[in-house]
Amino acid sequence: MDAAVAAVAAGEIRGRGIGRLFKIRLSQNRSLKEMILRRELPQTRELWALRDVDFQVERGEALGIVGQNGSGKSTLLKLIAGIYAPTLGELEVGGRVGSLIEIGAGFHPDFTGVENVYLNAAIYGLKRRYVAEHLDEIIGFAGLEDFADVPVRTYSSGMYMRLGFSVAMHVNPDVLLLDEVLAVGDEAFQQKCFGRIADFKRAGGTIVFVSHDPGAVERVCDRALLLEHGRVVEAGGAVEVVSAYHRRLVSRSTDASAAQDGAGPQLCRVHEVRAIGGDGSARDRVTEGEPVTIEVWLYAEDGVEGARVTVGFRDAAGQPLGSQTAEGVRLRPARLEPLRLRFPGLPMREGRFLVDVIVNSEELDAELARDERALELNVFSRDSAGSGPIRLGGSWELP
Repeated sequence: MDAAVAAVAAGEIRGRGIGRLFKIRLSQNRSLKEMILRRELPQTRELWALRDVDFQVERGEALGIVGQNGSGKSTLLKLIAGIYAPTLGELEVGGRVGSLIEIGAGFHPDFTGVENVYLNAAIYGLKRRYVAEHLDEIIGFAGLEDFADVPVRTYSSGMYMRLGFSVAMHVNPDVLLLDEVLAVGDEAFQQKCFGRIADFKRAGGTIVFVSHDPGAVERVCDRALLLEHGRVVEAGGAVEVVSAYHRRLVSRSTDASAAQDGAGPQLCRVHEVRAIGGDGSARDRVTEGEPVTIEVWLYAEDGVEGARVTVGFRDAAGQPLGSQTAEGVRLRPARLEPLRLRFPGLPMREGRFLVDVIVNSEELDAELARDERALELNVFSRDSAGSGPIRLGGSWELP
């Protein structure tokens, strides 16, 4: 092994020529008789999740990793965490690593919150006495004082994330790995997390951060890597790499649209519309009354000042149910910009609903973009006694 790569100080990460190969077994539906008579092993397919990845992170630096799903972001993070070993290349990580890669990883569902704190701390190599001294602080940061002695199988996704994040921040790691976990939880706790991350970074901690939220990457990270099909295609400052990622996404999407309808690129366009459930995941099926965020991604090549963005809902027959408009929206040039419309409880009852997005100029004298049926959302009801497409959500006062 190269001595320059091996000699890493605490908080430093160095990788050279990293590759990771997965062998996928192609299962075939066979009867028991065929399995006995034909004993050959199932066919396998090789998949290179990462190829020829070079990067270096200095102590106290924050590196962002961006790219589309399947580009190798989470695989690279798991290599740094030591969950996988590289198939090719050399990777050295200095010091203790704290990771929050998957919600609930390292938790035992039948253990209480307190018991899982001790379990996680033991995995990180912390002594029981240290945990006992900081237990109230860990539980308090997660806001789980009332649930500390309850089995974590009863926790919501947000509660899992809060406890996992709190433990990871209190193990005093040299390197902190975060993978999309800040998408879960309410906005107040997210701000709390960002504050703690900033304190960690100022104290000299190293961060590797994976996120689809460009604002979060730019806020947390100094530099970034853009992965595409397992290879690094852009590296540099976080703002520049995120901009390059957006240009690639929009160029690919625009080329596909132009090929279909023969039209040129629009000055402003609706790139994507998603429904985000209360657990932070993108959905097309939600339950009546569940918190939902409608996430609208817009792109304007030359930017737009003071746009009006309207999100409208229609039922399956196409009848309008309601809409909501954001005024004074500023879109920066050549960037994907997210707008989020949050519902504490989605006001629809059971059925299929269509989401339309319309972007108008500030004076309403020009329509800049329109995407009808940008999203189809299926809602399932819990109230068998209710009727109609809208959940009124009123409260009764009885004599």
